Order: sequence, then structure tokens, then C-alpha cells
Amino acid sequence: MDTFFEQIIPIKKTGATIASIIGIWFAALILCAALYIFGFYFLGSLTLLLIVGILYGAFKLSTLFNVEYEYIVTNGTMDIDKITNKSSRKRMLSFELPNVTRLEKYNASALNNVNAKSVVFACNATDPNAYFMVAEKEGKGASYLVFSPDERIKEACIKFIPKFIVNSAFK
Repeated sequence: MDTFFEQIIPIKKTGATIASIIGIWFAALILCAALYIFGFYFLGSLTLLLIVGILYGAFKLSTLFNVEYEYIVTNGTMDIDKITNKSSRKRMLSFELPNVTRLEKYNASALNNVNAKSVVFACNATDPNAYFMVAEKEGKGASYLVFSPDERIKEACIKFIPKFIVNSAFK
């Protein structure tokens, strides 16, 4: 019987994220005002096209902060996808669950002890239910994942991760 579970985690906007979005729009409005005031004299009607381009660019940049992560468990393979603005999807990480070598509750000090080529934070930074997982990938070294699974994803992972690793993590 096939195993397929998925979970979407929306990333909450922090103060720095909101400040970045406000800064993008503020800079766009300043540029538009400067173009409106000085542009007609130098560029003529091309100024309106540039103003529309600046506003469109600010819109596209501000939508890059709408991020979700999707966890997908399919027959012993775990995939982590990053979804930006609910329109573009990028595969961040993919590995076989039997190759997991470490699974524990996440704490910030654990990052100092792990030497991994790939570190993926696929949850909110302050999530109290976050776990970290280390999986070996052939020829690519260790992949390091910080994620926040729900009960369905935990149950799907338990089926494939070695028992001595699961027993210490999902108590």
C-alpha cells in the first residue's frame, strides 16, 4: 500500500520582513515621485512607463516574502518544497527516510554541532514543535532539516526511519 502525506506550513512574517516590505514600497514611491517631478522634463512620456515598471517591480519584490513550505512523504521519501506567493514551487530537499541518522527536538545550540552541506529551515523560527533531522545522501554528504511535522507526517516518518532514532525523538 502506498504512503502519501503532505503538509503545508505558512511562514509568519517577522518585524524584519514587514520592515523590508515597507522599505521596498517606500523606495518605490520616492523613485516614482522623483520621476514624476523631473522625468517629464528629461524623458517625456517614457516617464509614465518607468513609473508603472517601478510599481510592478515593487509588487513582485514584496510578494517574494509570502513563503510556505510543503512536506511530502511518499513511500519512504521525504521532499521539502518552498512555495513562494502560492505560485512558484522549488524543491529544497529530497531524501530517503531510512537514511536518517539523527532526529531530535530542535534547539538553536544543535546548529553548532552539525556539519552539513545543506541546511533547510522549513518552519517558523520560534515554533516550539520543531524538530531537526539529519539525513545522509549518497555522494552529497549530510542534509540538515529543521521542520515542524503534524501527527500525520510523524506517523508516516515513523514507518521508515530506523526505530532507535524514532524512539528517542517522537516520545
